[in-house]
Amino acid sequence: MKTLTFTTDFGLSDPYVGEVKGVIAAISHDTRIIDITHDVEGGNVLEASFLLTGSYRYFEDHALHLVVVDPGVGTGRDIIIVQTTRYTFIGPDNGVLYSAVQDDGVEIIFTLDVDRLYGELRSRFYGNGVVSRILESGKSSTFHGRDLFAPLTAYLSLGFPVANVGKPGEGMAKLPLPEPVLNKGSIVGRVMYIDRFGNIITNVHRRLVGIDDEVFIKRKNELVRVGKLVETYADVPAGKHAALIGSRNRLEIAVNGGDARKHFGVVMGDEILVKRGKGNR
Repeated sequence: MKTLTFTTDFGLSDPYVGEVKGVIAAISHDTRIIDITHDVEGGNVLEASFLLTGSYRYFEDHALHLVVVDPGVGTGRDIIIVQTTRYTFIGPDNGVLYSAVQDDGVEIIFTLDVDRLYGELRSRFYGNGVVSRILESGKSSTFHGRDLFAPLTAYLSLGFPVANVGKPGEGMAKLPLPEPVLNKGSIVGRVMYIDRFGNIITNVHRRLVGIDDEVFIKRKNELVRVGKLVETYADVPAGKHAALIGSRNRLEIAVNGGDARKHFGVVMGDEILVKRGKGNR
């Protein structure tokens, strides 16, 4: 059984996620689809990249990772398949895959040839009602997730060679994740993601922060003090804020039993300042 992870900005109130999964299941009956998230902010390629880069390694080797956060759908942007040391990544060539595949080690990049994909579908899945509907309608200009990404991913999950439907590419769009700025005596990071609990996740890695450092949120022309690191949410009283290292090994800001986003009025992209203590300069 092949494992496929699925990440989008589709949300779950519309039928889009279900239709993509329906096409995949109609072609590759035994593929196990695991949702990473469908709540990426609409068109936010950087957010999707951050989440994928933090998540992909928690799946078995040879899994496929499908990401459809595609504000350029229907344009001339390519669809790429990237084979890395352990995985295969599929997504639009808009930078969304870049950090994850660089992290795992790129081996080869393919660019989808739509005509060849549809030719393979026509010859190998003759009589499949779902495939027939896709071939008859052709690819829409607004829903490549259903009409291209789904049949492509299902085809690959069955073990067919990528070279049957793609040609080797020379590169891919680059979208490196922002790195914190290291200054003498301080670190300037940024908010990369805010989860459903309101926890503020930054790009500051745990190795950069010491127990004597002080964490601040930059709000317009002022610094709001968060404090020094604690180990758990419960190390501060209920309703109080805290800085700690989260499960992604990044500096997080939280409120025990509350919502740090609302508490501080933070949005993604806001800056975080870490003032180094005496023992961490």
